[in-house]
Amino acid sequence: MKMMNNFLKKHLHLPLFLLLVLTAFGGCKKKLTQFHIDYNMSAVIQSSVPVSSPFTINTPQTTTNSEFEFESNDTRKDRIREILLKELTLTITGPQGQTFSFLNSLEIIIDSENLPERKVAFKENIPNDVGNEITCEITVLDLQEYIKEDKFRLRIKTVTNEILTQDVHLNIYSKFLVDAQLIR
Repeated sequence: MKMMNNFLKKHLHLPLFLLLVLTAFGGCKKKLTQFHIDYNMSAVIQSSVPVSSPFTINTPQTTTNSEFEFESNDTRKDRIREILLKELTLTITGPQGQTFSFLNSLEIIIDSENLPERKVAFKENIPNDVGNEITCEITVLDLQEYIKEDKFRLRIKTVTNEILTQDVHLNIYSKFLVDAQLIR
């Protein structure tokens, strides 16, 4: 019993000290939130694209609506810590039955009026049996400055390995993860 009392006397201050430290610093903890912002864009690959030559497909500028998205999630532009692209998928919407077998590779570039171009996604060695949907590999970049802008655009740089006899219509879906501090 005496040994137990000595042990408690020697070590009782450690749990109390840890409790005080956690209480003191727990009040300073910043409240964080994470949420997604999704965008859908359309693009057309013209049937006149040359085989084995690089070409670029531009999407129209996309309005970000970031202020609304941030406000809806109890944060603001100045509270954003990081925005990462988490998913980018291309889907053929027409003509019916068309697949991505005509592509060798592709690269997705983001740009904005006030910011430089950045490679955000890619797909290499696209197989012939790929189907009508491609999920790209993502580069790990903080893209908050692009999403904070009023508008941004995606460009697709690609190389074909077949002649297209019809225009190919695409939907480009992108999902961004926003990491921010709450306003409150």
